[in-house]
Amino acid sequence: MSDSVKKPISRNSLRVFRNRDFSIFWTAALVSNSGSWMQSIAVPFVLYQLTQSTTWLGLGAFMAFFPALCVGPLAGSLSDRYDRKVILLWSQSVMMVVAFSLWWIWISGWASPGVILVILGFSSIASGINIAAWQSFIPQLVAPTDMLPAVRVNSMQFVASRAFGPALAGWILAEYGAGTAFFLNACSFVLVIVALLIIRPRSVVRDRDFGTVREHFREALRYIKARPALSVPIMLIVVISFFGSSVIQLVPALSEEAFGVGKTQYGLLIATFGIGAILGSIFVALRADHYLRSRVALVGVFIYGTGEILLGATNIYGVGLIGMLVMGWAYVLLATALNTSIQSRVDEVHRGRVIAIYLMGLLAGVPLGALAEGLLASWIGLAPTMVLAGLALLVWGVVAIFRFDSLRSLDESLEIETGTAPDLIVGTPPSIASLD
Repeated sequence: MSDSVKKPISRNSLRVFRNRDFSIFWTAALVSNSGSWMQSIAVPFVLYQLTQSTTWLGLGAFMAFFPALCVGPLAGSLSDRYDRKVILLWSQSVMMVVAFSLWWIWISGWASPGVILVILGFSSIASGINIAAWQSFIPQLVAPTDMLPAVRVNSMQFVASRAFGPALAGWILAEYGAGTAFFLNACSFVLVIVALLIIRPRSVVRDRDFGTVREHFREALRYIKARPALSVPIMLIVVISFFGSSVIQLVPALSEEAFGVGKTQYGLLIATFGIGAILGSIFVALRADHYLRSRVALVGVFIYGTGEILLGATNIYGVGLIGMLVMGWAYVLLATALNTSIQSRVDEVHRGRVIAIYLMGLLAGVPLGALAEGLLASWIGLAPTMVLAGLALLVWGVVAIFRFDSLRSLDESLEIETGTAPDLIVGTPPSIASLD
C-alpha cells in the first residue's frame, strides 16, 4: 500500500446514512451525547453556584479530562487488541452507572464540590477507555471506501449534540434544576447500549503481538514519529485544546460576571457554540472534499482565535453570542480536518493506539489549559485571560504560515481514501474477557 497526497475529491459525505448500522449508531449517539453535554454544562454551573470560584471551575475541568488522559495508553492498547464493540458495551455501562450515581447524590443532598470532583474522575476514566474505542469503531460500520465520509458525519453528530445538549441544559436548569439534567443524561446511555447490541460491525485486522501495554504504546509512538501526517495533527490538537477548547470551561463565570445573565442565557451561550459547529459541519459534509485539510486547519486556527478575542473583549451579550458562534464554526473545521487526517493515514493494526494518543493530546490540553486559565483569570480577570488565549492562537497561526510545509502532511492519505485499499475484513477478534 503506497502513501500519497491526494487531490480533493468531490463527494457528498451524507451518503453514509444509507448504511443501516451506521445510521442506528449515529442516531443513538446523537441523543446520548446530547445528554452528556447537558451534564457537562450542568456540572460547572453547579460548581460555580456552590463555590463562586473560577479555580473550582478549572479543577472541575481537570478532573473531567485528566483521568481519561492517564488511561490513554491502556485504552489504545485495548482497542487494537480486542473487540471494540465489547469495549464500548462495558465502558458505556460503567458511564451509565456513574451518571446515575451523580444524580442520586445530587437529589439526596449529599453533593459537595469535592464529591462532584470524585464522581467526575470515575466518569473520566470510563470515558477515556470509551472514546478511543469509539473513534476507532466508526470505520467498522461502513465499507472502507466510505471511511472518511463516516468520520466527517460522526463529527457532525458530536457537534450537533454540542448544540442540542447545552440548549436543553439551559432550559432544564431554569425549569427543573440540575437533578433532572443528571437523570436524563444517565438514561441516555441506554440508547447506545441497545444500538450496540443491534448492529453488526465488520471485523478488522487486530494486533496479535501481546506484549505489555507499555511496549504496545511505545511501538505506536515510534509509528507516529515516523509519519508527520500523524504527528502534526496531534501537535496541533494540543495547541487548540490548551488555548481554545479549555476557555469554554470559563463560560459559566463569564456569563455571570461579564454579561450578567442567568441559567437560560448561559445555556444559550454554550448552545450558540454548538450552532456554529453545526453550520461548520454542514459545510464540511458538503464541501470539505473541495479543499486541502492543511488550508482548512490553518483558516480554522485564525477564525477560532478571532472569535475568542471577540468573546473576551466585550460585555455585550449579543456580541458574546457572535464570538461563540464563530468559535463553534472554526472548531468543527479544525476537528474534522485533524481527525480525518489521522483516520486516513493510519493502518488498522495501529488505529486504536494512534487515535488514543491523538485523544490524549486533546485531553491533556483541555484540563491543563482550563486549570492555568482559571488561575490566571482569578489573578488578572476573565476578559484579559480570554483575549490572551485568542492572541496565542493567532500567533501560532502566523508561525504556521511561515512553516506551511509542515502542515502539508495533513493532506497525505493512504490509498483507502480512494477505495483502492485491500479488504481489511478478517476473522473474529479475541474477546476482551480473555484479558488477564
